Amino acid sequence: MVTKKKVSTKKESVETVAVEATPEIGDEVSRSMLKEMDHASLVLFARLNYGMTGMTTQSNPREEVIELIMNAARKYKGNAEMKVVPMNEKVEVPPDYVKIRVQPGSNNPNQRPIPIGLNFKMATVPVNKDVIMHKKWLPCLEDAVQTKYFVDRSDPAKETLGWMEQHSYPFSILERG
Repeated sequence: MVTKKKVSTKKESVETVAVEATPEIGDEVSRSMLKEMDHASLVLFARLNYGMTGMTTQSNPREEVIELIMNAARKYKGNAEMKVVPMNEKVEVPPDYVKIRVQPGSNNPNQRPIPIGLNFKMATVPVNKDVIMHKKWLPCLEDAVQTKYFVDRSDPAKETLGWMEQHSYPFSILERG
């Protein structure tokens, strides 16, 4: 679904741009949808939704912009198996799916979506939002751990080096389907 509205950036203002098809939500991006957009809207769409910051209408032909957006959309094909739902609202979780929430942490101070990969598919999991996703993606977050080292001074006679593993991106499983 494509909605149009006026969007302004520091350098340019574009009258209409598609804002619903974002990789965070996992909507499908089709070539026909992109061909309906004018060149400036395509460039702005690529910047806002896929982080393609070096793109301009002068340096990138329209067909090249469409191809780059389609490649980026294919890269995030895994997001079709994820859905952002309203927080703290009762939503039915289908079988083989889980409802999770990724909390902000020290590895992600800007609270950007967490990229995860599984079997040559990529997806992004937004931070501080409830997400329903297939349970096969869960090990990607569970296995993202790092070792924290510390000096253990529990025995006054000696100091030893201790360690513990913690999740790189802390998350909570809110509900299982």
